[in-house]
Amino acid sequence: MLMAAMSDTGRPSSLRRRWVALGLRVASLALRPSLQTDDLVSAGYNHIADGYDDAWTDHMRHLSVEMLDRLSPSAQAECLDLTCGTGFVTAELSRRTGRRALGVDRSAGMLDVARCKHGASCDFVQADVLEFLRSRPSASADVVTCGWGLGYSRPWAVVGQIARVLRRGGRVGIIDNTLFSLAGVLWCSLATFAERPEALQHVMKVRFLPSSLPLATILRLRGLAVDRRWDGAKTYHVADGRAAIARLTATGAAAGFESAVAPESRQAIFDRFAEILETRRRTERGILITHRYLAVVGHRR
Repeated sequence: MLMAAMSDTGRPSSLRRRWVALGLRVASLALRPSLQTDDLVSAGYNHIADGYDDAWTDHMRHLSVEMLDRLSPSAQAECLDLTCGTGFVTAELSRRTGRRALGVDRSAGMLDVARCKHGASCDFVQADVLEFLRSRPSASADVVTCGWGLGYSRPWAVVGQIARVLRRGGRVGIIDNTLFSLAGVLWCSLATFAERPEALQHVMKVRFLPSSLPLATILRLRGLAVDRRWDGAKTYHVADGRAAIARLTATGAAAGFESAVAPESRQAIFDRFAEILETRRRTERGILITHRYLAVVGHRR
């Protein structure tokens, strides 16, 4: 009788059906040709480029600086900065080495900002970082960095190419979000789509790593020595659900998310997402947002 009553109310069985329907929808989208994640991410970053430094770079600046401090590039080192964005790390490499550094990114909008802010001391190239590395001669760089973008590429292949282009004794520094960065927010987004699986039209295919240990392992398997690895988290609060979505969008954490939603459902999905964030992530200080990150510094033997 109890099970029948529960089924009649629709709550447990309906919830299960929703999650099953979402799982099937995700599997279907993942298996069929669709819009390329790289293109969606680039379009998302193009849109937020002008406000990116205020929303993200300044917020995470000390973490990028910590990676660079541990990397300790030498004077006049030839430096490549992959997924350079608006060029903060690129400019720091140039300042620390006294030599023009080269930044590489897919987003034209981010590079426009980079050239405007740092063009006097750095050079910038629009390209996919893996394709760019493959075009470089072997043993042609002293330092390679990758800040906050490795998970949008192919870590195994990118690290392999970094090992190839580094000169003997060359340094590598990587800092990135982890697979579990924004886990609480991601769960809220999944709960939103579970209510309306048909509104999901694209699955983002990214390759963020769970912690610094797998990344350090990749470096070692690719022939690089690991000098230091570490993990951490950066937490902040915003006023409400809508402010949380606006902040996540401005930081690039939601890059491509807009395209994951069918246009006719976009406003309704975002409104419901904000409501679920209010319900599940609110604390006394506001909506809690936590970015988890990993970092590794190493060298070529």
